[in-house]
Amino acid sequence: MKSVVHFIAILVVYVFSLNTEAQITKANLSPQLKIEQQVGLANFTVEYGRPGMKGRTIFGSLIPYGKVWRTGANSSTKFSIDKQVTIAKQTIPAGSYALYSIPGRDEWTIIIHKNTKLWGAGGYNDKDDLLRFKIPVTKLKDTQETLNIIFENFHANGGDLVISWENTKIILPVFVDTDALTFKEIEEKIIKVTKPIKAGTYFDAAQFYYHKKKDLKLAQKWFDKAIELRPNAFWYVYYRAELAYTLNDFKTAKTYVTKSLAMAKESASGDYGYIAKCTLLLDKLKGK
Repeated sequence: MKSVVHFIAILVVYVFSLNTEAQITKANLSPQLKIEQQVGLANFTVEYGRPGMKGRTIFGSLIPYGKVWRTGANSSTKFSIDKQVTIAKQTIPAGSYALYSIPGRDEWTIIIHKNTKLWGAGGYNDKDDLLRFKIPVTKLKDTQETLNIIFENFHANGGDLVISWENTKIILPVFVDTDALTFKEIEEKIIKVTKPIKAGTYFDAAQFYYHKKKDLKLAQKWFDKAIELRPNAFWYVYYRAELAYTLNDFKTAKTYVTKSLAMAKESASGDYGYIAKCTLLLDKLKGK
């Protein structure tokens, strides 16, 4: 019995040593990248492997035209969003997805896929596609060695998701209905509530209405509420002046901007650029 136990112990040690020896740490030739990016009011997470050209011809050769590609290296490229968005005018509900593509010489088919557990395109089944759409190819003058997937060209309601490699660039416009979400939040946090509202909430709502040119009289009322609750916030006072200027109430604008400038100059923590803002507005008010 002892000999059997001894044999098993030796076997366990041997197997363990084999497994240990087999595990060699080495650099990933297509390193993984995870990016987290706010686009409008939606939060994106994108994970993908970044292969390099390494002297190879990529599209039409290493990555054949007309075949499903993982849009990266190693595991399939994945992204998640916490709010509904549109990508190239296609509605994508909040959730997690794999990003596949079918490259072509002049256009790509982009595939939003519901199965995020595949390794590359192995086991891919188009029955699990959420949707497909086509995007034209933009040619790059400069060769890009490493696959890059980034967000750029941001605006209040979205930006562009850009895939680029070799001399090819694919631009996927992302739209988030930020205005609708913000109007809904203002309704829930100000218009429909009966409990006390904070100065910052009033100010954010007033600033949004002012920038969107929606019900400027109501924006004025909310600026006044914010200033009443936090009279030392000189940036609140400045925006009240800017709104008055927009409404052609130049006398009120001058009163508020003069007050804001004085407070900004006296601020122990800095003026945050409002001395310059106030000075510019006062220049515009000359002769009014």
